[in-house]
Amino acid sequence: MIGRGAATALDRALLELARRSRVLPLLHPPNAASERARLVDELAAGRLPVPRFEASPRRDVRGLVGALDRLRAGLLGVLPGPLASLYAARLDELELDVALLDALGDPRRVRPIAARRYGTGAERIDGRPLREHAVELLERPPSPPEALVVPALELRAMMERAAREVGLVIAIRIDARLSASAAAGDRTIFVQDRAFGAREARRLVAHEVLGHALASSRGALERFAIFEVGTAGSFADQEGLALALEEEAGTLDDARLRILAARVVATDCMHAGVSFGETARRLAFDHGLSPREAIATTERAYRGGGVARDVGYLAGYLRVRAALEAGRAGVDELRVGRMSVEAIPVLRWARDQGLARALPAPIDLEGVLERAGCAMPLSGRAASRPDRASR
Repeated sequence: MIGRGAATALDRALLELARRSRVLPLLHPPNAASERARLVDELAAGRLPVPRFEASPRRDVRGLVGALDRLRAGLLGVLPGPLASLYAARLDELELDVALLDALGDPRRVRPIAARRYGTGAERIDGRPLREHAVELLERPPSPPEALVVPALELRAMMERAAREVGLVIAIRIDARLSASAAAGDRTIFVQDRAFGAREARRLVAHEVLGHALASSRGALERFAIFEVGTAGSFADQEGLALALEEEAGTLDDARLRILAARVVATDCMHAGVSFGETARRLAFDHGLSPREAIATTERAYRGGGVARDVGYLAGYLRVRAALEAGRAGVDELRVGRMSVEAIPVLRWARDQGLARALPAPIDLEGVLERAGCAMPLSGRAASRPDRASR
């Protein structure tokens, strides 16, 4: 039996492989901010936006395949069976990450790998393809835009206060290159350099701090590195958890759900061979997204040649919400580390065997958000907690 306290070779190798296999840091072009603004102007003027993003630096993946093989061999006879299955499934995902790193920038190579790694609109949830759920959501009327009254510096301060409330030590950096409003790393949250709406700021604190950052921090305290690195399927299900927290915070409204649905549509368009510009036009003119929303959503699908990770948000939300409602998972179980719904039975087994920590006390989400300075705007309460995305 191995223990995290001894910093075993197996866990050290897994953590290093996961660090070197990260795709997201290479998906932010050096000219992202200026090019994004130009594309928004082109689309707003009714012209076809044609992207000219600069290529990001490539990562040398030599040696990663050998590291994968050594890790697979190292699992045999070292870990208890249920835990070994979690490690083996995660190594299969990391193999796809390595393949993506090697193919970045080449759409013909990237897109089939991305479809296997992150899925497409064809995934069936509740008996129907995900794209059908997405189209239903996009039929809801667009919400009026929110006034952008929270500067990036103030959002950073809100996140810092929320982190202190739950005992987190994290850095929060403002980054103009982000296509997302915010993104969480291991010990850092990155925030886009722009102003935010009050509801949006509250949503981002719940999603990034009380979802991703807290799960990552707790995973690092566990005995086995798989909880820190993430179990197979944890990317989508952790996004689903963060969206469930948005719902609890009252900010998962129709506007937000339409964006999640648009990411599925953009992914489907990309895999069908539709151009960047035509996809952005469809989102804006057929589905009512603003030019800024349409360009940001399209960029997230096409970056790196078509990595299209964001199809997992809506799929993860629907899956996690169903699991929470059925009692197959709990919020704090999913926040033990980077957990997927499918890994919860192994987590429960590990806890029973004394191989995982006891669940922490529940967090008063509303209290934390209020003390962080991001109470729900009165004008937004009626739109909170929408019905189930689709039936």
